[in-house]
Amino acid sequence: MSSAVFYGITSEFWQVACKVTEKMYDLGERTLFLCDDDSDVIFCHSKLWTFSKLAFIPSGSKSTVLVDDAKFCSVWFSTKVEFCNAPTCLLHNGLDVSRLDGIDKFDKVVDIFDIGLIEAARTRAGFYAESSFENSKMWLQEDGSWRSGSLV
Repeated sequence: MSSAVFYGITSEFWQVACKVTEKMYDLGERTLFLCDDDSDVIFCHSKLWTFSKLAFIPSGSKSTVLVDDAKFCSVWFSTKVEFCNAPTCLLHNGLDVSRLDGIDKFDKVVDIFDIGLIEAARTRAGFYAESSFENSKMWLQEDGSWRSGSLV
């Protein structure tokens, strides 16, 4: 069963994204970290490398690892949906993914969005539901803690 998990955030995207990425790695998930553009790929990858002194998460992008070696990366950073590291999870920052091919090949989508853009998240939740994502959950960040919410 495919699922979509939404995080409505008030903090910086990369902080939450790095924590979620580490959790996905701990669970054995291989992740495609979808970015807006090439500078985002470089920025987010650098943040993952430096956010925790205790965690090492094998990761890469086309600018840091040969595509043939992507299979050794638990996290692959890219601006497009690609399956270089055989990902089971797609993580992104509230991008409009409705025009992207291959979304239905993921077991899980993690959608991290600015809490002020909840209506766009609701639209994406509808798209995921139409794309065979049977289970949707949402968490909202408030005053440094999290509470569950609903997109319907």
